[in-house]
Amino acid sequence: MSNSAAYEWSYVDVEAERRRELRAQLAQETARSHHLRGQAKSLRRAYRTAKIDVDVITVPASADSTELALALDSARRINQQAEAELSRAAADVWSLVPAETEEQPTARPATARAAAGDGRTARAGEERAAQVRAAALVEAEALLERDGPACEPEELPLFARRLEALRQARSAEEARTLLHDLGVRVHRSTQRQRTAARTSALRAGLLDALEDAAPEDRRRLAAVVAEADDPAGLEGEVARAVARADAARGRSVVADTLMQVLRERDYAVGEDFADLLAESGSVVVPFGEAAGTAGDRVVPDGYGVRVALAPDRRGLTTVLVRAPESGAEDRERVGGSAGHAEDRADGEVQRWFCDTQLPTIEDAAREHGVDLARTSALPPGVRPTAVAPDGSWPDNGLAHDHAPDGGPATDERAEHEEDQSVPAGRRRGKKKVRPSRSTTYGQDQTRGR
Repeated sequence: MSNSAAYEWSYVDVEAERRRELRAQLAQETARSHHLRGQAKSLRRAYRTAKIDVDVITVPASADSTELALALDSARRINQQAEAELSRAAADVWSLVPAETEEQPTARPATARAAAGDGRTARAGEERAAQVRAAALVEAEALLERDGPACEPEELPLFARRLEALRQARSAEEARTLLHDLGVRVHRSTQRQRTAARTSALRAGLLDALEDAAPEDRRRLAAVVAEADDPAGLEGEVARAVARADAARGRSVVADTLMQVLRERDYAVGEDFADLLAESGSVVVPFGEAAGTAGDRVVPDGYGVRVALAPDRRGLTTVLVRAPESGAEDRERVGGSAGHAEDRADGEVQRWFCDTQLPTIEDAAREHGVDLARTSALPPGVRPTAVAPDGSWPDNGLAHDHAPDGGPATDERAEHEEDQSVPAGRRRGKKKVRPSRSTTYGQDQTRGR
């Protein structure tokens, strides 16, 4: 065990993660719905096809995972039905025989030698051309049946003209050329459509993810994502922004959890403990009535624990500390048996804290959903208990409660009065008094240890 310990904390809100996953999927289906609605309008406007309704499912921002799952199922069913109807409408467009077919090359007049050629050779060529043309038509129709609905609506009349030209192909070579040209055009059109659909879905997903980012990141990145031709390059930056916000939310959860855990163990926790820990990163909490659970061990007044949250990572430290006025500073000047007695008493407090307090705090935090993975520890008895940084020990018995009138904290007034009561020869140098909310309580020193 240890009289100080460092942890890596982790917190996963299962419901929040589930909501985030469902929201991202719903955002993609919503973008897909808008895309299908645009295709349906283009077909109807250009080719007078039947009206196709594509409803866009929306949910309130407060929707839970059950509501989001139901909305996602509905959106998928609507989109699948719309795609089937669009497929039939697109087939009606490209399968129509166009009023004007593309101009075909005119046949050259037969020469006297060709006219006098072998009739059987001509008939064999015509039969082969018919076979190739029929096979090419089957392949072209299958291609349009499969990929036609995914093409750009404005390309469908061109495909219809190409198909009609293929039906009238005079040679096997012409049929192969027309089929190849149709395949290239369909492929390019579907690629453009799919790229546009993917970009739209990705943009929608990123904008939805930014709802979980900090307001300043959300405003800055939302404009960039909305204007980017290809937002794929912004995925990493959006993910980092969301991770920063998650860490900040996690700090708040960790602070609230520790406040509850310490209160359950009768530590002298003030009302502003969680706010101070999440904002300033370090708070000293006296043991208070928790010292009464020491059993045969005697825990003197003036001991407590200093809790610190790292500002730039998921780090947490707990350090056993003594109040400045508890005599810890004078202990080094006390010699002989009195000094040894102080050491023994201090060692007992360290062992009590390590044996009975830290393990129960760790277990209780885990029960509340915050996992504390210990990364390092300082065993009891290695060094004397550290003195709490100046201004960090509360004089009102609760950790950093402020005065009822909203003025300076009680410990600030007490420190000022203490300075005035000390004789001039022993008075400490003047220090600028800072509100306890802005005090870092020696967090950097703790990291150094």
